[in-house]
Amino acid sequence: MSEVFASLTTVSSGCAAPDKAPCAPAPLTLLVLTDRPNVAAALSERLDPACVEVQTGAGRRVSSSASPDAVLIDVPPASPSAIEDAVALAGRLRDGTAALAAIGENLTVADRLALYQAGVLACVAPDDDPEELVARLATLVSAKRSAGAAIRRLREHTRHLDEQLRLAQRLQMDFLPRRMPDVSGAQFAARLEPAAWVAGDFYDVFRLDERHVGFYIADAVGHGIPAALLTVFVKKSLQTKRIEGKHYELIPPEESLALLNADLLSAQLQDTPFITMIYGIYNEEARSCLYARAGHPKPVLLGPTGSLETLDGDGPLLGIFADATFEAYERRLAPGERLILYTDGAERVEPGRRAEPEKLLEVIRSSALLPIEALLDSVFDSVRAATGGDHLADDVTVVALDMEP
Repeated sequence: MSEVFASLTTVSSGCAAPDKAPCAPAPLTLLVLTDRPNVAAALSERLDPACVEVQTGAGRRVSSSASPDAVLIDVPPASPSAIEDAVALAGRLRDGTAALAAIGENLTVADRLALYQAGVLACVAPDDDPEELVARLATLVSAKRSAGAAIRRLREHTRHLDEQLRLAQRLQMDFLPRRMPDVSGAQFAARLEPAAWVAGDFYDVFRLDERHVGFYIADAVGHGIPAALLTVFVKKSLQTKRIEGKHYELIPPEESLALLNADLLSAQLQDTPFITMIYGIYNEEARSCLYARAGHPKPVLLGPTGSLETLDGDGPLLGIFADATFEAYERRLAPGERLILYTDGAERVEPGRRAEPEKLLEVIRSSALLPIEALLDSVFDSVRAATGGDHLADDVTVVALDMEP
């Protein structure tokens, strides 16, 4: 192999000559991976040891204790599988700390492209000038170190961001009711699963007085942090009572939505965020729900034998129209019936994450005989199955009012 390097110009002793760039304070460690021992020997002869310390990985093996600055992969010209072997080796080493280079004679453009795609940063030839080779190796090592430092900073930033998002998730979940209020002759159940750390969906179930329970489900546009901040706005801005001295009156759902809409518009938030929502009041004595809808999927009423009815209710999105008006609807609930509210993320029960409202209704209908918590399980299992185990395409929330038989 010495003949291969015969054209290399011998570096003069002391590579810090006046007309040459000085070496690094310490020589670079170059690990040569080759099955040909004379390759490393030839490089050692031609490269100044003050600039480069040449080591050999016999049989292309890298010692577990080795920590070279650069790795030079030999591509023998006589081997038919040389490129495939070099590409495979580069692929195994690309995530390490060492800069990767390949050395070979008459490498074609296709060969070099395959090596670059595998993680090699440069391809050199045996007849390259030794001083230029040292300079290229030093540049590659510097670039690799800079990239490694940037990746470490990015990972640390990502870790810090994950911690903050995890905290934000806990805080948002703390806004949800810890337990449902006790309701005579009925029970509420609810579940929320975010598509990311935090959700643009939100719900609440809360006692208004001895006879009434308020409940709502809301969906801010999109998901993630901006949408999650809107859900906090909803919780803090929704007005449910008008109190004067020792007296109060419950604000009807349609008026509560109108007041919330006015608050959203007066906040003058950027990008005109909007919210869909249903707010309702359940009267325990009358066993009836009074509700108003703002652009949200219509509530459904599931009968004890599987009959399914989509309830009336129209109303515009919140945060869009200053003159928006909302209408109240009332429905008496019979024993064994279930009122079910959901966000549009629950409609993605088909493979490909497509929204299929009718398919969701089939899932709900087929679960009519199950306990209410098992019914919620069925909905969420169907949505998760549609993603193939991946992250949810959208936040999913379901709120249900289950009347005792």
